[in-house]
Amino acid sequence: PRFVCSITMLAAVERSRLLRIPAKHPLAFGMALSCVKTSFSDLLVQKVIEKRENVDWKRNLVFASIGLVYLGGVQYAIYVHAFGRMFPQAARFASKPLREKLRDGRGLFQLGAQVLLDQCVHNPFVYFPAFYCTKELVMSEKPNFGRRLAEYRDNMKDDLIALWKVWFPAAIINFAFMPMWARIPFGAGVSLVWTCILSMMRGEDVPREQ
Repeated sequence: PRFVCSITMLAAVERSRLLRIPAKHPLAFGMALSCVKTSFSDLLVQKVIEKRENVDWKRNLVFASIGLVYLGGVQYAIYVHAFGRMFPQAARFASKPLREKLRDGRGLFQLGAQVLLDQCVHNPFVYFPAFYCTKELVMSEKPNFGRRLAEYRDNMKDDLIALWKVWFPAAIINFAFMPMWARIPFGAGVSLVWTCILSMMRGEDVPREQ
């Protein structure tokens, strides 16, 4: 019937439009997705794993804020703009078939450099300090960033080991196969698991004695 065909065609057109949104508006899409995802992950941990009767909304705001501003915005600037300029073959390398990737020595070198820069510089010295400082800003009436960064120094080894178990393989996949616009959405998908881990490890606010 013509009516059914028209409805099917209309649905296909709308689906196509929706699928183009991430590529057309990568920054806005990444920020919104990362905000919702990190908030949801923490809520999942609080209600299902920790079995809280009442949600700690301040704690949830920490994760939502990190998702919106840092994971969606700052990491877009790092992974797409900064890495795109530092590693000009990155987009072309990601689009190649696997066999061609394995023969592309320069592309493999740039892939390894992106992974190491992300995991050994960006995450230890930018991402985690940003998380701890955001946590202090949201959860403390009188923020003491020095105290919170000292806490990170104490936790650094455990934090990085936990992060690398998830993000080293994820970073290889992301930088090797994802088009530039998809780097943040892919990271948001992986981060659904990572945020649950981080929420269980560091979601509680345990201030040190003054």
